[in-house]
Amino acid sequence: MAPMTCPRPRRLRPLRSWRSRPAPPALAALLLLAGCATAPAPAVEGDDYLRWVAIEVPGNEHVLVRWREERMPLRVHLPPPPAGLFPDPEAILDSVRDGVTDWAGVAAPGVPAFAFVDDPGAAHITIEWAGRPTGDWYVAHCAPDLDVIARRLDGAHILVTARRQDGRLADLHDVHGTMLHEVGHALGLLGHSPDPGDVMHANGPAGPAVLSARDRATLRALYARPVGARVLRARQPRAVAY
Repeated sequence: MAPMTCPRPRRLRPLRSWRSRPAPPALAALLLLAGCATAPAPAVEGDDYLRWVAIEVPGNEHVLVRWREERMPLRVHLPPPPAGLFPDPEAILDSVRDGVTDWAGVAAPGVPAFAFVDDPGAAHITIEWAGRPTGDWYVAHCAPDLDVIARRLDGAHILVTARRQDGRLADLHDVHGTMLHEVGHALGLLGHSPDPGDVMHANGPAGPAVLSARDRATLRALYARPVGARVLRARQPRAVAY
């Protein structure tokens, strides 16, 4: 879960006339009051961060993608971790499974729903294991399978590693919290929340690995919209190659 970065704002030079001829004190006070009255209020996020999870598709449109309800329950292939990867493989397996099922029914009754299957070829979401990250991410990584034309999710692949980037062994908290985050991506939350208290923040939750009220509200809002619904004023949308 690599942190999202923004370009550094450009510094503007002050106008020479204001520097060379300061306003009289009374006029300066009036200008200050006028500036306070007309300055735009800082942006305040609402109960969800739906505008942050849209993707950019051909045509310069920002849209929401998600699973269709008729795909429920989503079939998940979760094999046990290879021997020797974790000191307590059963506990890790339970932690990963909880990272999936904690999202069950969050959007609506039965949405999403999950069914664990033995055949990876029959799964909508496949989970695999590795020793350590191979890219700029942390403990787990999700690669969604997007149908850009139909603007929907058709699958997702999640890779879970035993170690962090620095080589330290990932513990149950690491794995569970990261799985919660990556499953959120697999369900259609393809961006990141700006609030560090949310599971879907770029760096994961700042506190306990539990879904926040905003995480839940955002998934409900996503699944209440039609598949491929357009988003106006999307924030930092993820671009999709085609």
